[in-house]
Amino acid sequence: MGWGDLGANWGPNKDVTPNLNKLSESGKRFTDFHAAASVCGPSRASLLTGRLGLRNGITHNFGPASVAGLPRNETTLAEILKENGYNTGMIGKWHLGITKLYHPCSRGFNYYYGLPYSNDMGCVDVDSYNLPQCKRCPKSPQEFEDRSLACSNDDIALPLYENYDIIEQPANLTALGNRYVEKATSFLKEAKSKDQPFFLYVAPAHTHVPLTYAKRFTNSTSQKTVFSDTLHELDDMIGRIMTSLKDNGLYDNTITWFTGDNGPWSQKCQYSGSPGPYLGSWQHRVYNGGSTAKATTWEAGHREPTFVIWPGFVQANTTSGALASALDIFPTFLSIANVGLPPWREYDGVDITEVLLGHQQEAHKVLFHPNSGVIGRGNIETLRMGPYKVYWRTGGLEMDCQRRLALPVWHHTPVVFNVDLDPAESEPIISDANQLRTDFLLSVKTDNTTVADFSHSKTVIPCCDPTQYYCRCKRT
Repeated sequence: MGWGDLGANWGPNKDVTPNLNKLSESGKRFTDFHAAASVCGPSRASLLTGRLGLRNGITHNFGPASVAGLPRNETTLAEILKENGYNTGMIGKWHLGITKLYHPCSRGFNYYYGLPYSNDMGCVDVDSYNLPQCKRCPKSPQEFEDRSLACSNDDIALPLYENYDIIEQPANLTALGNRYVEKATSFLKEAKSKDQPFFLYVAPAHTHVPLTYAKRFTNSTSQKTVFSDTLHELDDMIGRIMTSLKDNGLYDNTITWFTGDNGPWSQKCQYSGSPGPYLGSWQHRVYNGGSTAKATTWEAGHREPTFVIWPGFVQANTTSGALASALDIFPTFLSIANVGLPPWREYDGVDITEVLLGHQQEAHKVLFHPNSGVIGRGNIETLRMGPYKVYWRTGGLEMDCQRRLALPVWHHTPVVFNVDLDPAESEPIISDANQLRTDFLLSVKTDNTTVADFSHSKTVIPCCDPTQYYCRCKRT
């Protein structure tokens, strides 16, 4: 299970996340786990392929007018498991292509229900919270002339898909959490009835802006904030899905892997998650601000709250400090399923089964962090080596909450931090990791890499009913 923008720390507040806190105590918690990129599309592509963007071609995000998606010659986790007898389903945000060839049902999933991309890439009809604040979808050309789609990158209503069909446009985001649980429950009941192994990938829209939640979660926490109420609904969703696993007798024979795809979007201020202790303080001090979270390679951009439950195999209420990544989900699941990795290409993820079982303490010796924000295009500008975090470039084009910007700066001699002793990355130490980066780039050059098609066309923008203003439809 995964989603976006949760942040580097969901916090110990049991008032907001009682189910997540309880579940994390049921398995192994990772304290040094990382998304494969600091924005959603590249992160999700790497989770499903075990390969960084320089190899699989996904170095930045797709949008509503994107013609293509995750390249067809890249093999997804779902495709391999489906070929080996698993029933595969996906519920939630996809963001790896919208046209039929790149749709989840064309990339190994037997069933799909969700949004094709981020929920800020189309307008909606319900109250939603963002900076700047959202206006609803227009219902007539007259409304169009007098509105600003502040929450949307494209002048299109946000579509909701079931398999290949758009069933609602714009999607009702306040009902989406409950619908996702219902669809997940139906999938699990089917898995139980067929007595077939399954792979269910759940990627809710929570907690990516614009934030929305069902009315019953309004002021449902002591914090009484939009973000805490949204997170509370997410917590409720995960708890209900886990209950469904138990009700269908599947819990004891299922691996549940919980993580996120990138850190908080700091320029969204009160509508973003918490960076926890991972502040990127050096950049704030030296360059007077700038984002050190989502869309950057600072720790808050990609370090994620993560836990794995596997009854009878993963010891409950244990903690691992192993340097691990969402890249590892691909090889680890295939290893547990007794399926080999597809040949003729290199993988950046490693099999961490022995770490899960407690037989091994180390995962990655070196973990590369790509810059996949509005600059970088997947370039390797940062790496982790043990406790050391190495930067060849700092800064970026993302503002912080105070609207401050730190422009990109290249460092020929990299800036290095010990993140075990200094998680805020406040005081650099001296080192030289240039050879590690050179060796990695050489392996990419000699690998079977892929180039993705990032071209756009208005002809592929999802539209349920072209005869209706803003493609409005409702078929649920």
